[in-house]
Amino acid sequence: MGMFTEQLQRIETLNSVYNALTTVFDEPDEPPTGPLAGVALSVKANIDVAGAATTHGMKSLVGNLKTADAPIVARLRAAGATPIAHANMPTLNARGMHTYSELAGHTINPWDATKSPGGSSGGDAVAVATGMVRIGIGNDSGGSLRLPAFLNGVCALKPSYGRYPQGAIIGQPDPSYPTQIMTVEGPFARTVADLRLVHELMCGADPSDPRTVPVPASGAPVARIAGFVPGDPVVEQAAARLADAGYEVEPVEPPRVDETSALSMRMIATPIALGYEQFAAFAGEEIMVYMDHLLKVRPGLDLAEFLALTGTRLGIQRDWARLLDRYPVLLGPVSTIPSYVPDQDRRSPEDLDAYFEATKLCEATSFAGLPSVAVPTGLRDGLPTGVQVISRMYREDLALDAAAVLETPLSPVVSAG
Repeated sequence: MGMFTEQLQRIETLNSVYNALTTVFDEPDEPPTGPLAGVALSVKANIDVAGAATTHGMKSLVGNLKTADAPIVARLRAAGATPIAHANMPTLNARGMHTYSELAGHTINPWDATKSPGGSSGGDAVAVATGMVRIGIGNDSGGSLRLPAFLNGVCALKPSYGRYPQGAIIGQPDPSYPTQIMTVEGPFARTVADLRLVHELMCGADPSDPRTVPVPASGAPVARIAGFVPGDPVVEQAAARLADAGYEVEPVEPPRVDETSALSMRMIATPIALGYEQFAAFAGEEIMVYMDHLLKVRPGLDLAEFLALTGTRLGIQRDWARLLDRYPVLLGPVSTIPSYVPDQDRRSPEDLDAYFEATKLCEATSFAGLPSVAVPTGLRDGLPTGVQVISRMYREDLALDAAAVLETPLSPVVSAG
């Protein structure tokens, strides 16, 4: 019997119900060694795994075989983790924030099959929530780790800009400016302790990505002071728990969130607007439903607007730095909408706009490059609740510390069909 025989049997049983994993890999020939030895890892289908096809959820890319791991996968493999499967994602990461791909179909929320598991890293979140894997690796440019963590009752870490080397690439070795500054890879886990372990192993400079910084995974102790965004009962309850744990807690208003959220999505929309016909020809009608809604509610920027935005971003980052100098961590909602039906954000431009409003703190913190931990805090009406803990640049450890106080491990009642 191999090291992962029982894990693979669980995957075979549960994945037929939840459809979280798209391609299951063979067991390694030799037992791995290291701090993550025996840990099964899922990897989003837009991140390279040696010997597997990086499909981005597209049927046309099933032959896109890779000969080397993405740097983050290589780091975890070197620590003993075993990539055991690719995980489902929205087609091309551009179909919307529900996990459906033309290649694999719908991923099912294990708490309620009528609800979306979120996206875009929904396959990994469901695989972790159901115990098919211990760790999942996805990416986030405006909530794509934090939203599925929130909706599936698991933990996720969106690291600082430049924390880990780039993992997801399609079509060109060097991504466009919006992708460069917004998209980061990060882990899912059932516990904050596992997030911390993986974070420490994924940190560090890499010549393949000159943005990565040689900054230690954790820093010097700071005062236990936390801000929180008032108005959401779940966030306010989490703030009270931090206060009980010895944090000084105060309500605060994060800087320029509405402005930042809108600018971030308009920046992402700009390359799509500029190359609309070429993108539509490659992506197809199914994806363009979402893209057309996006361009209606967040139109692309012209050159003058785009140049102005590069300066505006620095000012927004400065405003956040000043806030986080006073409050080392900040609690806020992942989404002010507690659950979604599949494809809710695709129904109309107005529905997409409502989604952006609900998740605007995710979009704003991605634009500013800040780290954030999504952590489950309990159940409401049978569905997970949770918050995100935002911290200073390259101080993921501060967010992890606060998240460890708040975490309430959740286990959905999974069905074998």
